[in-house]
Parts: sequence; C-alpha cells; structure tokens
Amino acid sequence: MNGQHGCGWGHRCGGRVPADPGGGPRPFALPGDPQRFGRARPFDVTHLRLDLALDVPARAVAAAAALTFARRDPAARVLTLDAVAFEVESVTLAESGAALPFAYDGEALQVTVGERAGGVLRVRYRAKPRRGLYFIAPDADAPRRPAQVWSQCQDEDARHWFPCHDAPDMRMTTELVVTAPAGWTVLSNGSLVGREPAGDGEAWHWRQDTPHPSYLVTLVAGTFSELDATRDPSLPVRFYVDPGREADGWRTLGRTADMIEHFSALTGVPYPWPKYDQVTVHDFTFGGMENTSVSTLTERCLLDERAALDATADDLVAHELAHQWFGDLVTCRDWSQAWLNEGFATFFEHLDVERKEGRDAYLFNLKQHADAYFGEDDSRYRRPVVCGTWGAPIDLFDRHLYEKGAWVLHMLRSELGDAVFWAGVRAYLTRHRGASVETRDLERSLEDASGRALGGFFQQWILQAGHPELELDARFDAEEELLHVTLRQTQAVDAVTPCFRLAVTVSVVHASGAEHRHVLRLDEGARSFALPSAVAPRWVAADPDGALLAKFSTKVPAAMLRAALEGDARAVVRWRAAAALARHDDDATVAALERALRGDAFWGVSAEAARALGELRGRAAWEALARSVEHAHPKVRRAVVRALGEFRTDASAALLGARLKAGDASWLVESELARAAGRTRRPTAYDALVEALGRESWRDVVRIGAIDGLGALRDPRAIPALLALTAPAAGAGARRAAVGALAELGDDRRDVREAIEHLLEERDPFLVPEALRALARLRDAASVEPVARALRVTDDGRVRRAAREALRTLQTREGPEELRRLRDDLEALRDELRGVRDQVAAAAASRKTEPPPGAARRRRAP
Repeated sequence: MNGQHGCGWGHRCGGRVPADPGGGPRPFALPGDPQRFGRARPFDVTHLRLDLALDVPARAVAAAAALTFARRDPAARVLTLDAVAFEVESVTLAESGAALPFAYDGEALQVTVGERAGGVLRVRYRAKPRRGLYFIAPDADAPRRPAQVWSQCQDEDARHWFPCHDAPDMRMTTELVVTAPAGWTVLSNGSLVGREPAGDGEAWHWRQDTPHPSYLVTLVAGTFSELDATRDPSLPVRFYVDPGREADGWRTLGRTADMIEHFSALTGVPYPWPKYDQVTVHDFTFGGMENTSVSTLTERCLLDERAALDATADDLVAHELAHQWFGDLVTCRDWSQAWLNEGFATFFEHLDVERKEGRDAYLFNLKQHADAYFGEDDSRYRRPVVCGTWGAPIDLFDRHLYEKGAWVLHMLRSELGDAVFWAGVRAYLTRHRGASVETRDLERSLEDASGRALGGFFQQWILQAGHPELELDARFDAEEELLHVTLRQTQAVDAVTPCFRLAVTVSVVHASGAEHRHVLRLDEGARSFALPSAVAPRWVAADPDGALLAKFSTKVPAAMLRAALEGDARAVVRWRAAAALARHDDDATVAALERALRGDAFWGVSAEAARALGELRGRAAWEALARSVEHAHPKVRRAVVRALGEFRTDASAALLGARLKAGDASWLVESELARAAGRTRRPTAYDALVEALGRESWRDVVRIGAIDGLGALRDPRAIPALLALTAPAAGAGARRAAVGALAELGDDRRDVREAIEHLLEERDPFLVPEALRALARLRDAASVEPVARALRVTDDGRVRRAAREALRTLQTREGPEELRRLRDDLEALRDELRGVRDQVAAAAASRKTEPPPGAARRRRAP
C-alpha cells in the first residue's frame, strides 16, 4: 500500500506530510493503546468462493460466500469469522444444505461447526459496506466523476464486504463471481475464467489459485479503456484508465514491463502471478494498493504532458509492483512486522531510480526519503520500526515504516555488498514463498548468505528507535603530520534512543586527487582518531558513499567544504558540502554555491546549493538566486523559487509575483512560485496569489500552491476566499489545502474555527484528519467537544489517530502556536540582522572604491 509520500509529487496522503499539531516529538503510543499479539487460529479458511451481485443505485451487495475450512485446534467447536454490519440470511453446510447454528453481533459471525474436521460453509447475506467496498458516482459537486465500484481491504476492511479471517497471517485461494451492470469491466485477482449474461447485467468469474490473505482480495468495476502492454504472452500486462485518458495511461504506466523484468532479475524470483493489471480509480483512499496480480491506483497519478516534465508516477508503479513479491508472495505475519512489506516496496522505488537515472539519483532519492523520516521523527514521534503497541493498524503506516524501512535495506545492501545481499533476499523469498514472515526470517536468510551475525544490526535499527546524529571535526597538524578527526554522536541517548555502534567511513582527499579512506569504529558517544597525513588535505568527508542513515554536521573550514563542493566526483559529498556551507556566510561561499547551482552535473546538487543560498538570506545570496530563476532544469528551478521564498523582502515578492503571473512550463514550478510568494510575507504578493486561485492545472497544483501561499502570507483578507474553498465543489486537494491555510490565519476567529469543525462531519479520510490537525493548531478549547464527537463516531483509523492526537494537544497547556510566534520573532530578528550586515558590507565596499579626498583634483592638475 502506498499511503504516504510518492508518485514523484506527493501521491501518498494527498501529497502532504501532516503538520505536527503538538509542537514536538511525543510518544508514539497514545493513552489506552494496547500491546498487540497475533490472533488465535483454531480453523484455517483455505478457499473462498464469493458470488456477489452489485446493487449500484443502493450501494449494496447481495452475496453468498462459500468458505472451505479445516480444523487446527482439536478442541474448538466454533468457527469465528469477521463480518461487519451484514444482514445474515442463512449459514449452511454447502454439501448438504443443512443449517448451522450461529451467533452474530454485527462484527463477528460465530458458527458452531461441532467436531467436524473441515467442510464448506455457505453464508448468504446482504450488506451496505461503509468501508472495504466503495460505490462512487457523479453528483452536483463532482459531475464528471464516473460511476465505479472498488475495494480497499488493507489493513482490516475486507470484513465489511465478505466474511473472513481478516488478518494477514491466513492465506486462501479465492474465486469471485461478480454480477455488474452491462458494459462495465470487472477486475479481480488471478485469471478470468469466463463472463456471461446475468439478468440485466453480466457475471464475471475470476479465480486466484495461489493462496493469499484477505486484505489482498480485490474487486474493481466500472467503465474503463484497456491498454495492453504485454511482452511475454505467458504474462499479460494491462492498464485500465478512464476512456479518453489513454495517452496519459501510457505516459504514466508505460515502464511497467521494464520494471517487471528488472525486479525479477534483482530478486532472482520470476514475477509470481498469472498476470499484472493496474487500474486507476477515482476518489481512492490511498495512492495505490498491491492486490495480488492487480494493483489499484488513484487516477490522480495519471500525468498530462506538462506534468511529465518534472513529475513521475514511476515510484508508485514500482512500489505496488514490488509488493507482488514483498507483501503478496511473502506476507508480514502481523502488522507490527509490516516494514517487511512496505520497507521493501519503498526500497524498490529507489532501485528503479538507480536503474533509470543512475547512482547519484538513487542516493538523492534516499536523501529525500531520509528528510521525510527525520521530519516525522523530529516533529511527531519516535518509535521502533517494529512496534507492537498501537491503536489501529493504520497507525503504523508512517515514515518509520516506509522510508526508514527502505533505508535499513539500503544500509544492509551497502554493508553486505550486492552479491551477498541479493543472495540473501533470494533465499528469503524462496524459503518463505506463500508464507508469513517476521523480521528474524529476513535476518536469518541474510546471515546464511553472508556468514555474518546481524543481530546487533537489526536490534539497533529495527527493534530500537531513532538514528545517529553525527558530528565530524577535522584538524590538520603540520608539525606532527597528522589529521586529527573526532566523531561524535550528538543525539540524546535515553530509554528510546541508543548510542549506536557504527563503522563510519571517512574520506580524506588531497590536492593531487588521491583519496585515503578510513573505516572508523564508533561504539560510544565520541572518539578521536589520529590519521597519518604528510600534507593538509583538500577536504574531509564522512560517509562519502551515502551508506548510513544519520544526520550529519561538520566542523571543518569553509575552504574544505567549498573544495568538496567543486571537486568531489560523488554527488552525495557535494550536496552535503552545499548544505554545510549554509552556515558560512561569506563572498567566497556564495560564489561557490552559485557555481554549483548553475553548473553542477547533477540536478540534486544544484537544488541543495539553492537551498543553502536561501538559508544564507543575504543580499549576495538573493542576487545569486535571482540570476538562476530561469534555470533550464525544472527541479532546480523549483528549488530556486523555494529558496527565494526565504527572503521576506519586496524585491523577492516582486520577482516571484511577476514570474507567477507569467506562468511556467512546469506545473510544479508554477505551484511553487505561488507558495514561495506567500512565504515572503509581503502584502504586495496578495493580488498575484488571488489571481492564481482561478487557474486550472494538473491535480489542481497551481491553485493548491496559491492556497498554501495565502496561508503563509498571513493576510486576513484571504479568509473569505479560503472559507469558500472548503466547500465540496472546490475539489479534494484544494479543500485540504484551504483547511491548512485557515489554520495559519484563524487565531481568535470563531467563524474559521466553526467552519473547520463543520468539516468533521464528512467521511473524507484525508480531509477530516486535516481539519483535526488544523483545530489542534488553533488551540481553542471550544473544539474539544467537536473533536471528541468525531472520535466517537468514526470508523476510520486515520481519523481516530488524528482525533486522539488533536485531543492530546487541545488538552495540554503548551502548544505550537506559542512556538510559532517565537519562531516568527526569531526570524524577524534574523532578517533584521541580515539587513544590517548587508548595509555594513555595502558601506565597506563603497569605501574601498571611493577615491581618497583630493584624488580627483590631483588627476586634473597639469
């Protein structure tokens, strides 16, 4: 499942990392969260045949589920199935038709099977699912929305539309016979057995012959255009998109067959299912879902020609495809182990980038994911990757699970080397094919392949929380011909976060270009090393291969950092040098950053140089950025625009506003222009932002950028327009952005607070959490009861988590608004200091060029 951050431009959770409503890192477990353990399995369900008729107008199903069961527990007499809000008509034995006693409380169907060793149970029922199976149709607010039916069972929502053991540790073969309206296409797992007329509709029969868990069962029905991307006749590959969007479908999904070949080669395990379909649906509750042999994707991933300049869906496609091995072929035993699904799928996003764009792009992708994980860790909570205490399974599907999980795999690959790592992965998949897995299964497979003991590695990176924060201090002593290097772990060590045991590579590069690499062991808070060096090095860099998940800081001279930025062949060293130079505000540094911005061979280094110039914020830095505002690479151009938003000056607002009015070839740059214009906090940006609210764009990104910009601008004139944009007709993305912007502007505004509270009555799984976070940021005690009511009535795990976090914030005294005001005051002081510094520098420069008194007269003298 892709639910957090991907598709090149935010396909996870609507493209936003949730803002922390509580002002800092807090415990992951909320009060009352239980410690979770696996479920009892007195019986196995080995096969499901589901005959299901869709009643589209009523948003209901009439179904008969035939479940083949087999005994495990000799003493068990009752088979319990998860089934929510069914109208159960009968429970019988399929062989004889004999009725079986059952009890049903609306959540669990308990069937008395007596001493039978096994059999086939038939449950006839009707249901109007509130979750799991979704019926969508056009309405007044979305007249172009198509009529569709689609399922989303992960994590435990299959129970809302068919009876099952709804946990990842039980696997079954499945058959779905679905009657849908005539003219519709029906997709499901496995192979199509046949289709035939059925009343006014058509019955489609799908069969999945390899067992899989209930959360991977899928049903999609609607009107689609089929695109056939098959290369090997034995493996059909097809895409299903809205009629009229065929070109977007090919543009977005066209690399799928290449990825199948690549991932099969990497793992040493051929693609394991009889087909691979991808279907794009409207209003999907996640970015994508890896149902066995057919992935469901949000239609928002489809790229138009302009979006494809600097956006991609390859990460989403790679993620869901990788799950066909990691999650579908081998499946986490319980949700605490879900990193084995999501960490691998996210890791394969990076591997696809490596194949497509090279090693530098692979490492930069990892760097961006590390930043996302660090953001969650800094601002929300810190937890181990494997965590057994949670309120709902969806709580676990976060940056720790996805991004940190992928980083752990990258570190293992770096530590073991490609040949050994992939041999271990191949053994892991082969040994546990069609089975449930835990972290120790991966650990043992890698140990067997490598001969290494990896228990300590998994202990500190998976079973403990946090990451190292490393400081490098390097000093050359010419008399002793020694380079003194000190490595320090500066993170707070406590009951949650360990002092890590690390092997840190330090690269020492000399003027001749010769490099000496030293692997330094750091098993404590700090260690100093004396390294032989006859001459002063040109630069020193820690972790030059990007192999370690850590926050890095350096105490080396700015000249060394500039030399590394301009001379190191490895992009990771160059972009880290650029980031470190943001703490050195001098002419030589600004010039070096501008050269990197305009001329580095890798766009990621140029983007980091732009960010560093934005952090410097001086006049020379602004001028360097302004000279690069038309950079040819759209991703660099976007970074330049973002950096210009750091300058709260009329000049920056004017430049960004003019560029916004003129537009840009890239949708994403245009969106960032609006966002950055607002961040200048200059009232002159207001009109350009209001004008941009009316622009149509791919995924509404320009309007969303303008909304974000108005929130950052903090101009109360924007409140009426933002309140209007919370209406359903504004569209999903714009509504969420408007709620976030109102949280910036709505202090002491009852109308704003009440408008956001009203949104809690909706069922949008993205909008309602956004509204809850906004109320937490506004910190009005009057919101406690509306938030508590939302918590009481919701059946969505994401809403529950957001509501519980919001209540925790609203019921405590300190909060983010006080911190935000302090940050604003600090920023104002920093800007004032920079202004004074620029004036002093300008005056000094003027004195250097001004002729001494009498000089002009002397020149005129004969």
